[in-house]
Amino acid sequence: MAPKTLPSRIGWEEHLKPFLYKELPARTGWTATLGSLCALLFGVTAVTGVFLAMYYNPSPDKAYQSIDYIMNDVPMGALLRGIHHWGASAMVLAVFLHLLTNFFSGTLKAPRELTWILGVCLFLVTLGFGFTGYLLPWDMKSYWATVVSTNIPRAIPVFGDLIARIGLGGDSVSGLTLTRFYAIHMLLLPALLVMLAAFHIYLVRIHGLAETNEKEEEESGDGRNVYRFYPEHAFRSAIVFVAVFLAILVLSLHAPIPREEIAGTLKDNYLPRPEWYYMWLFQLLTYFPGKWEVVGSLAIPILGVAALFLAPFLGRSRLRGVGNRPLAMATGVSCVVAIVYLTAMGFAGARPYGEIIPVPARPLTADEARGLFLYVDRDCAYCHQIDGKGGRRIGPDLANVIAKKRTKDYLGQYIADPQAVKSASIMPKYDLPKSDLHSLAEFLLALDFHAAPMNTLKRDEALRASPAPQNSLNRQPREAAAR
Repeated sequence: MAPKTLPSRIGWEEHLKPFLYKELPARTGWTATLGSLCALLFGVTAVTGVFLAMYYNPSPDKAYQSIDYIMNDVPMGALLRGIHHWGASAMVLAVFLHLLTNFFSGTLKAPRELTWILGVCLFLVTLGFGFTGYLLPWDMKSYWATVVSTNIPRAIPVFGDLIARIGLGGDSVSGLTLTRFYAIHMLLLPALLVMLAAFHIYLVRIHGLAETNEKEEEESGDGRNVYRFYPEHAFRSAIVFVAVFLAILVLSLHAPIPREEIAGTLKDNYLPRPEWYYMWLFQLLTYFPGKWEVVGSLAIPILGVAALFLAPFLGRSRLRGVGNRPLAMATGVSCVVAIVYLTAMGFAGARPYGEIIPVPARPLTADEARGLFLYVDRDCAYCHQIDGKGGRRIGPDLANVIAKKRTKDYLGQYIADPQAVKSASIMPKYDLPKSDLHSLAEFLLALDFHAAPMNTLKRDEALRASPAPQNSLNRQPREAAAR
């Protein structure tokens, strides 16, 4: 028996060569490189994640400090963390675009239903990486965003509290939550993604690239327009990957990774916000207050995910052109526009608020000064602006109180019990003494910038305008209000 060579031992002629040199349709577009880009970006984040794990300590008293150590003391630590951070964001975007191009090209229909479903699963796993990963820095942003998001399952009937406790490792975000998220991020999700990706790639090789159609797949190469996985498609994918990686490298070198104070820092006007790829969902929750919160936090996301899984089976037409699927195209475009709009609104709402307070440029009376203090102390800028400045646009602009001809009694009653005055109001009740309600109303009525020009005070200046009321308390960041 002749000795077997290395190529024969690894199955080169029988298995690997046909896989590598598989011919693809000559008109395969550049969007077909998105799948390869996703795989390569996962490799980048996995490798950098392994090196970062060598220096990271997943405990509440060491996590924040270990990030400092990585950034300042580990050779090339800041660069590695930058590549991991920006590479993870690029991976989320690439997987989303890959899913999007397949939807709009209509290639999710038979025989590629299972390929599409696996792609949706990979997208959800990628989001899971982001969800478990942004707690690891253990700063204010990661802590409070996790508090808000892990409380969402509590709205599920019967099993909600159990699901939340399993995710948190207890009743609240703690050291157990951090180590649990770290284990899921480093062990469970990578293994799950590799298995799903392997099966996904297998199905792609069986049924062809998703952006091609059956007619193109049946066209055999005639020697003039041969397009193979290697070297043509691999070279094209390499060009895309190098361009993306260079962008990641530039960001890693010149764009600082957003980082806030260590978790547990007291900031009265702190507004928690998630990473950009969850910002649309975070903003969506603001439109469903009170008893309607379950609609924005559970109903809409669950229906959206269900629609993604069922998309290959919806509609009878098997035609793939954009013009042949008007309803699907309109639905897809509407969803993309909504996500982009909500994300933009989320970032707009995340801008700092309450740092300046517009006031009339005249000496304030004692009651008006006390009302100014209460306005700042009770964090009214979280919902209200004054003449378009200093706050967030959730509630009405308080400079319009004069134009609406509100009275002192009306304002006092409204602040004390908004729903008693206007049943549709989402403003919370404020249990204040009558004297404080009177002072706050006086301040609001003083915001007449036609009678006196506008001046602006800094937050600390406003807090010194009057001694603190006895019932003034330091408050934690408003995770419930942010939801």
